[in-house]
Amino acid sequence: MKKSILISFFLISLFVKAQAPNAGDLVTIHSATLAEINAIVSPHEGSLVYNSEDKNIYQYNATEWKQIQPTGNETIIVADDNILISGSGTAIDPYSISSIPAKFIQNSDGSYTFSNGVDPDINFIGMPLNHPIVSNSNATNGSCSQFSVNETRDIIINGNFFDGSATVTIPGQTVNNVTINNTTRITANVTSGGTGGSFDIQVTTDTGTSTLPNGFNVANGSNTYSLGTMDIAITGAMTYNAGVLNKTSSSGWNAQGYSISHAIAAGEAGNLSFTAVTNDRLRMVGLNSDPATNASYTTLDYAIYLHSNKNVYIYEHGASKGRYSTYLPGDNFEVNVDCTGRVSYLKNGSEFYNSATQATGDLYFDSSFHQTNSGISNISMTF
Repeated sequence: MKKSILISFFLISLFVKAQAPNAGDLVTIHSATLAEINAIVSPHEGSLVYNSEDKNIYQYNATEWKQIQPTGNETIIVADDNILISGSGTAIDPYSISSIPAKFIQNSDGSYTFSNGVDPDINFIGMPLNHPIVSNSNATNGSCSQFSVNETRDIIINGNFFDGSATVTIPGQTVNNVTINNTTRITANVTSGGTGGSFDIQVTTDTGTSTLPNGFNVANGSNTYSLGTMDIAITGAMTYNAGVLNKTSSSGWNAQGYSISHAIAAGEAGNLSFTAVTNDRLRMVGLNSDPATNASYTTLDYAIYLHSNKNVYIYEHGASKGRYSTYLPGDNFEVNVDCTGRVSYLKNGSEFYNSATQATGDLYFDSSFHQTNSGISNISMTF
């Protein structure tokens, strides 16, 4: 019974101690005015006292009473992008924090610097922004892309990281204006110089320069080849003397003169030129991809038919395309092919018919003669 009473008393004591303390249970530090504190005689080091006037706790450090409750103040000043934070902290630990924005500077030697003019600079070498890249242009080799001397037209420059600061330079050429289509494409209007050759294209932005070697080509000019005796092959009763190709006997589409010495290559521009000697005989003259096949007009790809009735017809692949002109002895004719394969026909320099059939292969001089004394002269090819 006695043990039960002791255990119950112990548990009740624990319960009471677990309750929140009353004000009188708290540890109390002596309270005094500043004058009373200073009047204490020989206080022990480490002694604490509460100043009832300024409401702070003081500790004696063997020499004097020191306030141990920290106080301070803080000031934040923001001017433009500059930030200054300062405060007293504790009496023995004031502080000041400042921030001045840095500027990015590109140096003449290719390096870069971050500097705010106050703190230590940060220097580095490299390209922090995207450097322009020139991949290709449409002014390279090939008749359709090459420039002639002193020609003006637009070119397309492809690449990446082009921006509004981009400029285009091509040595020996005049860049009239530049349009930045987007970050990967530039259109430049260019006038070529008077010298043929391959030239670099340079694109420069604020971040640097990129070069496309040999990205701009100027053709050295076309060459004209007068077909001589060694250039002309004949089939049937034909002669080629003193620059005149002529049929000498019989009738029928069974005689020809042709050449495999010179060709207008596929994708290149060129023309065949010749002169009519008479205007009262039947013959067809033009361009053919396989001139040695036979002497018939039916295998001519693109032909001018000079009729005995003084009219001019066009035949292609053996089929008539119609009558388009008349002619006289001495009239000059041309069969022209551009770099896209477009074929056109001219008389005395004036175009009179455009073919609807595009040329795709190499083309040679070829002809088919029906009557005697139906000559042509001044045969030449230009490409």
